[in-house]
Order: sequence, then structure tokens, then C-alpha cells
Amino acid sequence: MSNETNNIDTLEYIISEESKGLRADQAITMVNGEFSRSLIQKWIKKGSILVNGKKIKPRDILNLNDKVTINPEENINPENINPEKINLEIAYEDKDIIVINKQSNIIAHPAAGHNEGTIANGLAYLYPELSNLPRSGLIHRLDKNTTGLLIVARNIKSYTNLVKSMQEREISRYYIAYTHGLIMRNNIINQPVGRHKTDRMKMAVNATGKEAITHYEVLKNYKHFTKLKLKLHTGRTHQIRVHMQFEGYPLIGDQTYGAKINHIDNMVKTFPRQALHAETLQFIHPENKKLVEIKSSLPIDLVDLEKLLESHE
Repeated sequence: MSNETNNIDTLEYIISEESKGLRADQAITMVNGEFSRSLIQKWIKKGSILVNGKKIKPRDILNLNDKVTINPEENINPENINPEKINLEIAYEDKDIIVINKQSNIIAHPAAGHNEGTIANGLAYLYPELSNLPRSGLIHRLDKNTTGLLIVARNIKSYTNLVKSMQEREISRYYIAYTHGLIMRNNIINQPVGRHKTDRMKMAVNATGKEAITHYEVLKNYKHFTKLKLKLHTGRTHQIRVHMQFEGYPLIGDQTYGAKINHIDNMVKTFPRQALHAETLQFIHPENKKLVEIKSSLPIDLVDLEKLLESHE
């Protein structure tokens, strides 16, 4: 796909081999996965989407090299996220993006049973314009008890570009983790992740799951534990936690995918969350096209955990 965006309001691109011959609503949704098919259909019917400068119908067939022009509505948010005054740590911001340094014990965005008290609610309070974007502009998520960096888009253009960058694996995400067991070499885990066959609330390595690739590098060995730096090549739910459990080195403190053994050292038994921190983000800025690299220091609980591990070497 050849993709260019002329301004904040208009998205333009050329239909490629991949999407030629499809209905207009199908082809446009395929390329613009951040927008639902029903929303694309609505825009087509309103004339907000043109092909070769002309209005179309959702069922019209698109051809190779057709020029698609999308004029998104100001509000593309299908949700109703209530603004809430929540203490959020801003690691970086400019007119196009925000990077949040997420604390533990907070959910990224509303989900079933959790409509309040999320980062998305806090963002809608601090930046009212974000209420026009899905999930208050959040491009990705972290588990409730994982700390670290999250990217937020501030406008439709940035949102669209960053979602595409994430889909095309152009955003690098690095994590720090502390695991049970001694890991002696770096490795790449390439195991599909899907829903657990019997416990539908959990994920698992599953032959019918989606591709999931995690690279890890050993930073330090302790007496019975290891500190790792990990890179996500894909972004499946609970991916790092599931992959490390599969390898036999579950994360310290992980209540869902943790160690099911009797000889866990007392010093880590009470650690209250998975020892996982999203430390570094690297991505191309959606507007100025420069490389952005942002780092987050370890939170105090992981600093204290590391001191504890070092004291028992």
C-alpha cells in the first residue's frame, strides 16, 4: 500500500494488489483497521470517503490504483469514556503524541466490569480533545499490574499513522522482567498464543493461536532468579507472561502465570505483581518522521526487588 496523509483531516492512499477486487467497505476497512467496517460504511454513505474524487456505494468494487480519499469526522470514538481526574505521569508530550509512564494497579482503558478509573478516563480529563479518539488515543495497552510506557495519539492523523506502525511492527517495545530460574543464554520464543483451552480468562501457547514472537536477553543471574531485557515482535495479550511460563521461567509475582512450585524463596513469595516493566519505546514520529526513543526508569518496587535479589546471591 502506498500511503500518504496530506493534513490532519484527510487520509489518501492508492488501492494495492492486496485489496483490489473487493467491495469498497471491505477494501477500505482492510487498509484502515483502526476504523470499524460500520464506521467506514457510514462515511461512504455520507460522502466522507471518495474514490478517484467521486462518491461511491459500500458494495462498489475497487480496482488496482484507485485513489481513496477519507475525510474523517471529528469524532471517531464509538465509546463513551467519562473524564476522570486521575494522577497520570507524562513521560513526553508534543502537539501530536503523548507518552504515559503507567503505574501499577491501573487498567489502560475501559473493559467489561471496569468502566471507570482507567488511564483512558484520566486522559479524557487532562486532554478533552482525546474524547474524539478510540480509547482516548491509546495505541496499545499494558496489563493492570505491568508498569511502563504507553503511546497516546492526540489527533486523527497521528492515531491512524501510529496504529499502522504498530500493525506493521515498526514500533519497538522493550521490557525488563525478573523471572524464576537461572536462564543462561539469550533466546527467541516463537510460539503462537491464544485462549487457554479450559480457562477462558487466561491465554496460553496454543497451536491454533496467533503468531507471537518474543526475544529476550539475559542481563543478570541471581541465586535462583534472572533479570531479562525482552523485545516484543508481536503484541498478543499477556504474551511475555505466557511465553516465559511456557519456557519454564515464569515471572516473579505473576498470580496468573506464576510458578506452581513449593520451594519458592520466601523473599519473593509476597511480591504483589508480575515483575514486568515496559522500559523503552522506539518509533518514528507520526508528524516529523524523526526517530523517537523514550525510556522509563524502574519503579521503586522493582528497584527494591532487585536489591533483595542481589543481597541473597
